[in-house]
Amino acid sequence: MTDPGRLLLPAILFLEDDPDLGAMTTEMLGADHRVDRARTEREARNLLNTNRYDALVVDRRLPDGDGLDLIRSLRASGVTTPALILTALAEVDDIVDGLDAGANDYLTKPFHFAELEARLRALLRGFHAQASSTMIGDWLLKPDANVIEDPDGRTVPLTETETRLLAALAAAPDHVFGREEILRAAFSDGSDIGAVDVYVSYVRGKTTRRIIDTVRGRGYRIGNPEA
Repeated sequence: MTDPGRLLLPAILFLEDDPDLGAMTTEMLGADHRVDRARTEREARNLLNTNRYDALVVDRRLPDGDGLDLIRSLRASGVTTPALILTALAEVDDIVDGLDAGANDYLTKPFHFAELEARLRALLRGFHAQASSTMIGDWLLKPDANVIEDPDGRTVPLTETETRLLAALAAAPDHVFGREEILRAAFSDGSDIGAVDVYVSYVRGKTTRRIIDTVRGRGYRIGNPEA
């Protein structure tokens, strides 16, 4: 069963073809992040086409090219997701090329895992406000401010619980959340399961009924208010 708490962790795309380093780093990053690992540039592009990430960690020497080509193409298409180059290419010219290609940071191998984590935290802090805002159809959820903006840009205040409820559902738009899952993800300890239905009603009342779909016999999932 999906742990709803993990759905709120930062999502990282890790592009690394070395089997040992890739497996070890994925496991270590996975303690505090949701990590998808790609081994080729093509795999990374496929993942980027179907998922949203809060940060990218990209190797340069890949079986099908240079990780900088991926960064360049993302920047050219307007994607601003922060990217850290993680590579054995350590010459000054290599670092300059990486940063000029659009990377936000550059770390050379061998590296200390604590430094990689610290650099990722810095990247995520710098882009946190942008990354944490989530479109739900044509509504914009801003969890840091406990508000949601309607399609006309008007601000609708939310309680912390209402915000956590919407954020949890929006983090996994294809997942149907049972009431127990929602209770663990969005409510304080000791809350009654009946509170889930009450707060779903509150959110719908402040926004639109279509923002949360009811899946009969199973629970709830994020809706599509534009439908």
